Amino acid sequence: MEDVFSRSFKKSAASLLCASLLGVAAAQSAPAPPDPAQPSPVQPQPTFTARLLELIPSDYFGRFGSTTAFADSSSGYGIRGLPLPLKADARFTFISHPNYLEYAASLREGDTSYVAGRLQNDDGGATQGVGHLEVTHNPYTGLQYGALLQDQGRSSRFTVGYAWAGGPVHALAEAGYAVQGATNAAYLHFEESAGAQLVNNPAFSVSVAGTVRSYVFTDTTQLSTDLSASFTVRPTDFSSVTVSQLERFAVGSNPIPDLNLARYDRSNIDVLVAPKLAFGPLSWRDVQYHYQRSWQASTDDVNSLSATLRADLAAPVVLDLTPHRDWVANEYGVRADLFYRSAAFPVLFGPSLDYLWTGVGSRWVFSVKAGVK
Repeated sequence: MEDVFSRSFKKSAASLLCASLLGVAAAQSAPAPPDPAQPSPVQPQPTFTARLLELIPSDYFGRFGSTTAFADSSSGYGIRGLPLPLKADARFTFISHPNYLEYAASLREGDTSYVAGRLQNDDGGATQGVGHLEVTHNPYTGLQYGALLQDQGRSSRFTVGYAWAGGPVHALAEAGYAVQGATNAAYLHFEESAGAQLVNNPAFSVSVAGTVRSYVFTDTTQLSTDLSASFTVRPTDFSSVTVSQLERFAVGSNPIPDLNLARYDRSNIDVLVAPKLAFGPLSWRDVQYHYQRSWQASTDDVNSLSATLRADLAAPVVLDLTPHRDWVANEYGVRADLFYRSAAFPVLFGPSLDYLWTGVGSRWVFSVKAGVK
């Protein structure tokens, strides 16, 4: 019994001695800990990485919120407004419509916008896009100028003016020259706008806005005004109902069709219920209803209802299922959005697949979109 105990004790002692010797050797071979009083040496970044970080701005991924990419058997395929990784907001568009190609490049740098390409033509039976070449310098205040060249019967214009602001009021005065079809004319354009939020509390809010404008030609003048009001009531902390109204009045005539304004009034109703109820990995995101009525045309421009359910499939992957109904387009369907979620991105990104039933059959719409986290 003593021999067994003695052998065990000697084996343990030998193990401890070896561990101690290994620790001493490791301590001797390891570099000394840095002195807190001495600054840590800065490791130089690789040149390629530094250049790449300079090219990609911090707000780059947030620009994808206005990008649309789709493939639809009835309306074509392509991408609109794809941002490029530049400090200036540069975008690219390419869409294959059934009868023509739409392509354009745009750049917003500082207070100046540049657009060149062939844009979407919404005229019935159009077989060509609208050629578009534009330079616009329009800071909130200060010198304004612009040049716009278009074909397909759209107007081309050259303008120069000045804008200023004081409190809630913004004003613009400019001189211009416009050509559309066989008509060409020089004009003066004056415009003033203002808005205010009259009430803003958790239960409801009220806001109003107005715009007064005039186009003065050598032989005629057109005056118009826009008056709008919006009222939002929040019955609960997860629901809201917004009712808004726009009224436009116009007198006189304008010889340039693209600048000619007429009587117009529109009503909007927007309902949002977003309880975010969770059932394990499943959550009920929201229910939305949107309605818009143009009273002069006696048409419903928007009349849609949707509900979204979310499934957290894994830490970085989210699946949104959205059944929806559109009474204006007379179609209903189910959309599946598969998003990638990362703390590095301000929004969700991923492919979207929408299956639609219409009065004349069904179709698939594939797109790439951004969603709310």
